This record gives sequence, C-alpha cells and structure tokens, in this order.
Amino acid sequence: MRTYFILAVLCFSSIIGFGQKLELERASPFTAVKWENNEPIVQFENEWYHFQKLDHINKKELLDYCKKEFGDKWQKRFSEDLVEVLTEGLNYKPNVQVALQLSKDGVTKEFTGFFTLENRQRSLKYNRSKAVSKTKHLLPKKLTIVEAIEDLRVFENILDNKSSYAQFSNFDYKSAIKELKASIENKKGDIDINEFTNAISKIMSEIGDRHSSIKNEAFRKEDDKTYNLRLPFGVAVFDEQIVATKQDVNNENYSYYYNSYPNIKSINGITIETIIDSYNYRDKKAPKDAKVYRSSRVIEKYGELLFKNNIACLDSVKVVFSDGITDKIEAFKLTSAKKGYNSKLLKANYSNMLKMGNGDFKGLSRKLEDNIGYINIPRMYNYDEIEGLENEIEKALENLLDTKALIIDVRNNPGGGRAIIQTFANYIIQEKQSPWVANVAYLRTDKKEIEAVESMSARYLYSYNSEKLTDNDRRVIDEFNRSYKLQQTFDASKFSKPFYMVLHKGNKSYTNPVYTLVNENSFSAASVFTSAFKSLPNVKIVGVTTDGSSGNSKTAHLKYSNIRVKVSTMLSFQRNGKTLDGNGTIPDISIPANELQVLKGIDSQLNNLIKMINRGL
Repeated sequence: MRTYFILAVLCFSSIIGFGQKLELERASPFTAVKWENNEPIVQFENEWYHFQKLDHINKKELLDYCKKEFGDKWQKRFSEDLVEVLTEGLNYKPNVQVALQLSKDGVTKEFTGFFTLENRQRSLKYNRSKAVSKTKHLLPKKLTIVEAIEDLRVFENILDNKSSYAQFSNFDYKSAIKELKASIENKKGDIDINEFTNAISKIMSEIGDRHSSIKNEAFRKEDDKTYNLRLPFGVAVFDEQIVATKQDVNNENYSYYYNSYPNIKSINGITIETIIDSYNYRDKKAPKDAKVYRSSRVIEKYGELLFKNNIACLDSVKVVFSDGITDKIEAFKLTSAKKGYNSKLLKANYSNMLKMGNGDFKGLSRKLEDNIGYINIPRMYNYDEIEGLENEIEKALENLLDTKALIIDVRNNPGGGRAIIQTFANYIIQEKQSPWVANVAYLRTDKKEIEAVESMSARYLYSYNSEKLTDNDRRVIDEFNRSYKLQQTFDASKFSKPFYMVLHKGNKSYTNPVYTLVNENSFSAASVFTSAFKSLPNVKIVGVTTDGSSGNSKTAHLKYSNIRVKVSTMLSFQRNGKTLDGNGTIPDISIPANELQVLKGIDSQLNNLIKMINRGL
C-alpha cells in the first residue's frame, strides 16, 4: 500500500491531507480497466478484480449513468474519466483516498485506493494499446489510388487548420502534396501504406516542426526482413565529422574503427553529406549540431534508414573511410546485432533519469572543487510525477547559495514539463530583472480572444489579460514588446494573440554567476529552460547549440490508411524573436565535446567549464 500512498502524494502534492477533495479531475484509482460481458474488470496493485463499489457508489449506479449519458462511449468514459463521471453525473466529488470494494474468484474484499494522474495515464495507455491490437489485423496494407488521394486531402486539411509551423514555414506544402498526388494518379496498382507513410513524412519534415511525426501504427518492425539491419560498427560525431567506432574489448571505451581513417565518407556511393541532408529527412530542419548528431544515430540503423526512404536494402554495404585526404574502401555484411556507439555520458544521463523517476535524488547536486555548485537535471519532470522532487531541487539550490558559481547541467535532457523552470527562476532571477518575460507563444486558432487554454497554462503561458498575470507583469510585457521583434512574420488571422511565460524572483536569490551547460541533445522543455534564462546578466549558456523545439502537439488519423499525423499547434519564440524549432539556443561560450569525451567518456565539457570559471570567465 505504500506505493499507492506515494503515487497519491506524487500527483497531488498541492493537497494537504487525504480528507480534502480532489483538485485534479484527470485521475483514477485504477491502472487499467478491461471488460467481460460489459462488466468492468479493474487493475489494482497489479492484480485484476471485478469492480463492485467506490465509497458509497455501487457498480450498477455508475454503469447505468455511463450507459445513459455516453452511448457507445460509456466504457471509455468509465475507464478514463471517472472523476468527471462521479462529480458531474452523480454529484459526488471523491476524496484522493477512497474505499474500494473489489472481488476476485468470488471473494469480495475492501481496499483503500488513491486517485492519481499516473494511474489514469497508465489506464489510457492500456486502452490505446488494446485499441491498436484490436484493429491491427483489420488495417489495410495497401490503398487504392482513390483512398490514397482522399487521405492526402485529409493530410492537407490537417496542415491547413491545425499545424502551426505549416503556416509559418516558407515551404510550399500544397505544391508538394499536389506533386505527390500526381505521382499516385500515375500508378497502375494499389499504393503500399508504408511507402505512402514515408512520402508524406518527407513533406512533413520540410515544414520544420520538430515535434511532428507521421506513423503507420499498424507497422511491425519484424514484418520487414531488412528493417532491423545495422552497420557492424558504431557511428559517432567528433569535430562535426561522422566517425566510425568500435568498442574496446576490455571496457566501455571506444576507439576509431580505423585509426588512420576515422571519418565515414560515403556508404554505397552515397556521401555522408547527402545522407545527413536528404536521407535523414526527419531531422532536416534541426539546428546544425543536432542534425549531424541525430544523423549519426540514424546511420547506424542503415536498414531502417533505407526503409524510410522507400529504398530496397541489400545485406551488404561498401563503406569509404577517410582521413580527409586519402581513402580506404571496405565491404561489410549488415547485421541485426546491436554493435553501435553509446556515449557514456548519455548512458549516465539515462541512469540518472531512471533514478530521479524512482525518487532517488543522489547525485542531483553537489559541491565541486573550488566551491563550484553543480546541479544535474536529466529530465524536465513535472512535480506531480515524482514525490519530493520540488522540495529536493529547492533544498539543493539553498545548499549551494554560498558557492562562487553554479553549473546547471541539462545536457542530453529530452524535455518534459516546465515546472522546474519556475523553481530555478525563484533563485536565478535578480530583483532588477523581475518580472522576466522568458517565452512568447502563439496558438494555432481562428479565435482571437483566448483567456484560459489548458494546454498553454500547463506550460505557464498566459494571455495578456489573464488573471494569472499582474498589472506589473503587464507593464513589463509592454516594455518588452517595445523592442521585441519576431524573426519573421506570419498570418496573424490564423493564430491567437500572444501568450507569455513570465518568471519572477523568489525570496532567496543566487547572486553569483550561473552557467547552463547544454548540448545538441538538449531538447524541447530543456531547450525552453535554456532560452528562458539566456541574456540575464548573471547567466551564461555554455556548450553546444540545443536542439530547440516547443510545439504543443496534437494528433489526428487519416481516413483510410489510419496513419497517425502529429503536428504542433503552437509557435514558440525565444526572447531574441527566433523560434526554438530549427534554431535552438546558441551558447554564449562554445565548448564542444572533444575526442576524450567522445571515445573515453571523460566529461571534458564540464572539466573545461570548471577551468574557465576558475580563470574568472
């Protein structure tokens, strides 16, 4: 039961005591719900039970209401929106802690359950996995020409009416769709869905929406014999070059596959530059450093790379290695074994992410030599995900107030939520800079006046007249707007008025220099974190340009192929007027990874930053 106590606190940290009412509607006491003869079987503490009663509300009362109110969606509403059903339908708002009556093998027992956000998310995931598995065998592998053209029409409609970056980009997606339509009309037979998926993925990639994706959810990797074929060596990036690596036999270090010819020049006659710029179209519009890095990960998975370009993959390749002057050519058999490159620092970040996710905060912060503070944020967790995280970060910052400099490490951070930004703002922002306009965003909508939008407020973004902003906030916004200029204009009639993320100082300020350490794998909310504090007089961004991106994604499915289309519905701008997508945040001090870091896992970026701090930079 201790686990569920933790989860309850985790997702409702703002609630004091279990007797208080729920403040969050999207929660559940169950981690999954399945159905037998229209009877709910609920998953509770990793066991399946027949549901009988919640507090004084019995099963019949609940199900009768759901059937009457929601028609053919009654099971979905019971499993996914139980708080809303109880509150609005049965006029009963439950506590966080509830009494459950559940039965198994004919024996009924009483349990104590907790409504949590995580439980509901797991229930949603279960529902979606079941929905996909039920329909996979029904989904077509081929489309008729008429069906493909209709799906193209739906795809274009999504870009027209939902996508933010389709309206911002200079790419003429309508002409690209028209060209694809013409090629389909010239086909003599049916259209392969995977080939169709890849074709529209290429169009999507040109728009520059780094949160977008196109996916055939019915595709299984094992269905294609060559999809999982890989290069028999690792691929990494050093000094902006794609290099071939092999792991040392006795340890986790790496060396060049050929010491005398470290760089990969071409594969099967295709230059590395072409692979980066054209074949790896998914990252075509990423900032340069991120583009090269992500291409290195893609090149290793050579079979998948060719599959996504609708190119047949042979079981062998010819690779040209180079030292920049002379070349070496060698043929290789592709393999399904994973012999790729795996950065020690990336593995360490993943390990820290798992530990933090499990409530283990060891290594989160420490004092380095020479009285330099260090905090590692491996992921931008929301506080309702992890019990005690907010308090732990605040405690770490207070313990480091007396250090001569503070390093905040968000390298390899994949993003998440923005709550952590608010906590750091309390300590980093000085009185002279508070309030601080950190981020400006526009929502893709035809409605001009939007006071409260859940997806935006969850990102701490508020419209100018929002009650969440004070008169002083608005004064600062007015002052900010007098000099603020967007990198390019867009059709304002298709977007909301701006939303602002405004940060404030707290009661305790860190007055010494702050260094945010970033790399090309700092993505999404980690890049928002970076850009939010850039240009503060006491903050320097150090490392490599981040991968940027901030999108507020929404999904839709095409009519006949059921291909999932995910697009961003928000334009997110930095203080310099540039979007996060495609630009990232440029460091004030450039410290790229050196050879020791790439091959041996020695954290040269951090070590070099410490030396710079001690030299008084």
